[in-house]
Amino acid sequence: MAVGGDTHRFAAMSCPAEVDAKTLQRRIAVEFYFDLVCPWCLIGKRQLEQAIDLLRLGYPDVEVVVQWKSLPLLPDLPLSGVPFQAFYLKRLGSASAVEARRRQVREVGLATGVEFDFEHIELMPNTIAAHRLIEHAGQSGGHALQAQLIDRLFDAFFCRNEDIGDLQVLAGIGEAFGLERARTLALLVAPMHGTPLPRWLDDARHQGIAGVPGFVLKDRVPRMGAQPPEELAMAMLKSLA
Repeated sequence: MAVGGDTHRFAAMSCPAEVDAKTLQRRIAVEFYFDLVCPWCLIGKRQLEQAIDLLRLGYPDVEVVVQWKSLPLLPDLPLSGVPFQAFYLKRLGSASAVEARRRQVREVGLATGVEFDFEHIELMPNTIAAHRLIEHAGQSGGHALQAQLIDRLFDAFFCRNEDIGDLQVLAGIGEAFGLERARTLALLVAPMHGTPLPRWLDDARHQGIAGVPGFVLKDRVPRMGAQPPEELAMAMLKSLA
């Protein structure tokens, strides 16, 4: 992934003195807390991927393993969702405030290769079922499959105007990634009280994560909000010490 001038600056940096060659052969675990309706989470995922590319450029022996941590922002939304445009107008108070927020997100998004299409989104969905699909993908195919599925779900919501709260839509997306449709639907239609939501929320609280996107490295210090790739790469490198 292209990361511009940051690549050259990071490659030129020296490794922290306390990180020796043996240490650099260890794995870095990153926990990434996110929700699928949060544009900053999509930006944060892209920045994390750019940071991993930077780290690999300077230290190819380092392996980064990302654990994808679900943290739905609006778990009490109706399962059918609510009108997206009206939701943000009420949340931010005025059309000008909505436009200003979208302009800010778009500017940062473009720098990471993301083009948001806010105007064509019809519904703000309840994302619990989508997160259950992600967890199912992890159990079936591991973190790599989850990462691909998360990308597809972000794209569905922010770029394709697909309802990621609709179980049939989710089952179809999962099927494209090799998840058997009938089994996926059976999982997603389970009663709401059977969802992993309490576990997700408790895990975030335990790690000190109060919002998304959130990052937790080996030092267990929660990092909130989108992170510049170069800074995140250095934080990952230092966490090896």
